[in-house]
Amino acid sequence: MRHRRSLLMSALLIIALLSASGCMVYRGVHVAGIEPCAGPLENRPYKIVGEAEAEISSFRLFWLVTVTPRPDFDRALREMSGEKGGDDVINIRTWSETQHWIVGTVSTTHIKGTVIRYVDED
Repeated sequence: MRHRRSLLMSALLIIALLSASGCMVYRGVHVAGIEPCAGPLENRPYKIVGEAEAEISSFRLFWLVTVTPRPDFDRALREMSGEKGGDDVINIRTWSETQHWIVGTVSTTHIKGTVIRYVDED
């Protein structure tokens, strides 16, 4: 009887661990904002280089303990402009996604914008 009970408890524990390792409980997406530019633009002509995207995210273990560093929005914008060889980002659109898992929460901010490069006047 004792052996059967410990076997049953072990099986329930294994099932609980396997099911908790990858179960998403909830996923929500919402528009966070639309901005004309990241900061003050220089009073110079510019040309459009192209579209760029970035994602920044953070993970909180058991919804309380922050495991990863806080998302750096400015660094993401610098990386967006740098990957296209631009100087700034305009027409910025952001949306957020939150995934609630059994073991914690993943918050992701998606950023999309138009990369510009300032040109010298001739």
